[in-house]
Amino acid sequence: MLKKYLAKKRRALKRRLHRSSPLLIGLAALFVVGIFSYAEYMDSQRISVNPESCKPLLDVIAHAESGGNYNAYFGNGRNSKVKFTGMPIADVLKWQKDYVAQGSPSSAVGRYQFLNTTLAGLVNQLGIDPSQKFNEQTQDRLAVALLERRGVREYLAKELTTEQFAANLAKEWAGLPKVIGDNPNASYYAGDGLNKSRVEPQKVLAAIKPIEAY
Repeated sequence: MLKKYLAKKRRALKRRLHRSSPLLIGLAALFVVGIFSYAEYMDSQRISVNPESCKPLLDVIAHAESGGNYNAYFGNGRNSKVKFTGMPIADVLKWQKDYVAQGSPSSAVGRYQFLNTTLAGLVNQLGIDPSQKFNEQTQDRLAVALLERRGVREYLAKELTTEQFAANLAKEWAGLPKVIGDNPNASYYAGDGLNKSRVEPQKVLAAIKPIEAY
């Protein structure tokens, strides 16, 4: 009797679920659509950074990292023989891997000294075709993307102070000072045997001020 009773209840439950499944599916679909719509709305509300207004800060970063040379690489800031600006990004990534394989402690290349992992991540994040040239315009675009990754939108939204944003930048670029905390003039990576700050905190803070939204 118990088996028959349980079987009867199981069949009844299946019938209820079967009858209600279209409704459940519809509600689930509406829920998913709602999530995507909300995400699109929130994305539309995000602050868009004016890349031109970032130029003073990019110049300070470049001065600290490469002396402003778009063809610089770790250990040769004055390089003019290896023309990274004329190479597809895919070739730059391969060059970096080979350079490290040859014994270099760093794969940094370009005006903003992109590491191999950083460059590959940005290409994936921004959906950039690896056949695109690693020219001046591309390097500047990638650098602005790193500013965004380190909080420039939050800075413009007044969710970060100028000093906090500058401190975030020091985690990305070892040639910048960490600005806050003990020994604010030092690189965030001071003591690693490879990096040191090459610019004063006030110069970084002053270069951040002109940044504006569209």
